Amino acid sequence: MTELIYFRDCYKKEFDAEVLGVKGSRVILDKTAFYPEGGGQPSDTGKIGNSRIKKVEKNKGVVEHVLENNPFEIGETVHCRLDWDRRYSHMRCHTAQHVLSAVVLEKYEGRTTGNQIYEDRAHIDFDVDISDKKGGVEEKVNSIIDKERDVDIYTMTREKALEELDKERTRIDLLPDSIEEFRIVEIKKVDKTACAGTHVKNTGELEGFNITDTVNKGKDRKRVEFELAGNKS
Repeated sequence: MTELIYFRDCYKKEFDAEVLGVKGSRVILDKTAFYPEGGGQPSDTGKIGNSRIKKVEKNKGVVEHVLENNPFEIGETVHCRLDWDRRYSHMRCHTAQHVLSAVVLEKYEGRTTGNQIYEDRAHIDFDVDISDKKGGVEEKVNSIIDKERDVDIYTMTREKALEELDKERTRIDLLPDSIEEFRIVEIKKVDKTACAGTHVKNTGELEGFNITDTVNKGKDRKRVEFELAGNKS
């Protein structure tokens, strides 16, 4: 089974790994820091040796790195490097999504119904319309950024998660019963929820939050589009 480095260390930029499997353009490693697409977060890109990674996918629980060319053999040791600017932008946007979701839930009892991250921006869909309240939401999110709240990542049993997590933030009832342990992302005094994505260590790294648009996408899909200061497109 592949060790998921990004689960415990989101800041790992380079690492060495052993090739466990080769399937056409796809490589399976014994460990990886490359995040596979999922949960609204795009996959990482980068290089394995001199071969560029086009995308990373999880297929039946196995992380597969899709390469432009694949010269590797099973048992080979390879050096891997992430496209760090892209990854870090995703980390910042994903953490900002958590802050925004927590703010809208607390202030307006709005539940997050969807999300998507891009390299220079992101959006969240809510089941409430905040278009006439976006100034207050921006102010609250930026106040949390300014307070530089720590972001901790750790694991929790399913039983404990059912007791401690906000059922509106983490829909544990929708997750397979086979998941017995959850990876928790906790923004101190702001939010605590189960999440497999990558995040920054402190809200101060978000620098500044700006809602760029609000769009009605239909029932339970009131979209809020935002960007962060300093993100690179």
